[in-house]
Amino acid sequence: MTVARLPHAALARLARTRSAPGDLALLRDGAHSRRLVLLKSLLTRLERRPGAVPGPVRERFEAHWRLLERIEARCPGPVRDTLGYPSVGHWLARTLAAPDGDALARGLGHFGAVTAAAALRAPGPFTLETASPDGTLALPGAGLLETGAPEVRLTSHGRTARLTAAGRRTGPVLLRAPGRITGTGPGWRGLSALPGSDAVLDDLDPYRAPPEGVGHALLPAAPRSATAREPWARHFGAALELMRAADPARAAEVGALLRCLVPLARSGPYGPAAGGVSATHRAAPGAVLASPPDTPAHLAEVLVHETQHSKLAVLHDLLPLHTAPPHAVHHVAWRADPRPLAGVLQGTYAHLALADFWARAARGGANARVARRDAGTRRDSCLEQVAEALPILLESAELTPAGREFTHGMERHLADLGRWRDPSAAIGATSPRRDVQ
Repeated sequence: MTVARLPHAALARLARTRSAPGDLALLRDGAHSRRLVLLKSLLTRLERRPGAVPGPVRERFEAHWRLLERIEARCPGPVRDTLGYPSVGHWLARTLAAPDGDALARGLGHFGAVTAAAALRAPGPFTLETASPDGTLALPGAGLLETGAPEVRLTSHGRTARLTAAGRRTGPVLLRAPGRITGTGPGWRGLSALPGSDAVLDDLDPYRAPPEGVGHALLPAAPRSATAREPWARHFGAALELMRAADPARAAEVGALLRCLVPLARSGPYGPAAGGVSATHRAAPGAVLASPPDTPAHLAEVLVHETQHSKLAVLHDLLPLHTAPPHAVHHVAWRADPRPLAGVLQGTYAHLALADFWARAARGGANARVARRDAGTRRDSCLEQVAEALPILLESAELTPAGREFTHGMERHLADLGRWRDPSAAIGATSPRRDVQ
């Protein structure tokens, strides 16, 4: 995308960490376009390198591709909704990076589950045969079917779809409703909806988090057996209530962009994570990965913070903001380790949004869950961190013209927020949770 296609007013609003509905639509369109380009690159790779995987694997991928094209031709919404689910982005990134051979074949096998999820969300009959790795079939954004077989068939002629495996006459039944997939019978586990939101708590999808883990502790995605013991739904509902009271527009933005909340384990191979961890990945905007929050206020902060990362990741894909290499050379107040310029930009933007959010809470927009003094302290801490980081960006020769315009917009918003600052409040603290990207 060029600057001319991105309205100047939209860039100015986004620089102030705010957005209008049209801005969010532009970001969603951009994310969808990128997802299509990456998906097409898989097909192109197979066309150019027919020996990359065994013939049957390539033929099945191509059959699923043709089915997805037919579904999109008659009902594009379900296809877009499915392809936009964050775990599909993680799957695409992992599969594109896989070497030829078994690793690539395993990645391509999951495309059948992606196609099945789109077909189930769309009206019309279909029949689909696909791999079921480890005897399971993970449907992005819906749930997981325990099939007990390496290959399965899904058949639908109406509002239900039946799954059958080789040698079996019956299997779990999936219920089809506009935009939704539910299941019944043994072997089905669905994702839980988050209260007051269209997003889900994803503790099932095998592609919901990077396999290497998240953060310095390499936290893995938490399994359902662990998430069932944590008050995720209650904390999310209270966090949403806090956001709506303090800043309704910010709460609406989070609601519009958040597709799933992915719980992380409390500890990884190197022990527990100090202070908690949250993350957003460029490959999967719309997903917030987080270790269990201490309070709803902490979760609200995580949601606001990570939503900015999703926005900025998509914006940078549409309109490059910098040309910096991924080398860690800058020190910032919110991290002990040096950060590349991209990390400085992301962190500055996220902390500016938090300063804005807590400024509104401190002015009386929050409920009793966060005292005004506490909100003011958080606001001033974020303001200080942004003030220290902005000169790094402004002095860099690696910002594009659009990136420099965007950074000056952040600078102006910092000045406006600084008028609300309490000069007696403590400043300079690190973020309450260790954010990674």
